Amino acid sequence: MDVQEHAKVQNARKGGANAPGRSRDDTPTLVAPHVAILAELAPRYDVLAASVISSTQIRKRVTFVTSHLLQASNQPRVALLYSRVIDVPKLVTVVEQSKRVLVDEGRSWYQYNQLCDPPPDPRGRGDVVEETVLDPNADDLSDDDESDSEGDADEFEVMEQRFDKAVARPPPTRVRKSMRMFLSTSPVEDLESKPDITRQSSEG
Repeated sequence: MDVQEHAKVQNARKGGANAPGRSRDDTPTLVAPHVAILAELAPRYDVLAASVISSTQIRKRVTFVTSHLLQASNQPRVALLYSRVIDVPKLVTVVEQSKRVLVDEGRSWYQYNQLCDPPPDPRGRGDVVEETVLDPNADDLSDDDESDSEGDADEFEVMEQRFDKAVARPPPTRVRKSMRMFLSTSPVEDLESKPDITRQSSEG
């Protein structure tokens, strides 16, 4: 890898404004989960990263993506499209319409789908969708309500309940996953070799 290419990859890892494939309207928070894959593809592919958010105009984004894919280049061209979890349906719409444009232009399309971590929630809620929270003071409050005249049996039962809670299996949690999609007019070997990526193609 030459010095210039090395600089591009290092800049991608930092999420800089000139990172390979960085769209002008991307924010560091939104692009953060995709920096590593952008840096991985940068040495061999001309990658455009395009975010899809609630305010994105579908037609303009489709034009943006297909213009990149249809232009001649010394390297194979790839478009990486991504969004927040809530905007994935809009992301799918952009990809589907982009594929239609490629077909109308007489080109093949290759689509790669990969689950990924969502961008950090700006409100700080994290990625856990479902969790059970126990009030740590609940037992203490019940102890205060107990009368000392009720005897040792009641006190032992309270301790037994605490023990049951301590050894009980924690409730399951579900971690949110978002999806990123890659679109190209030719096979992308670096993506096809990954076991967690699914491929669709106009070529079957």
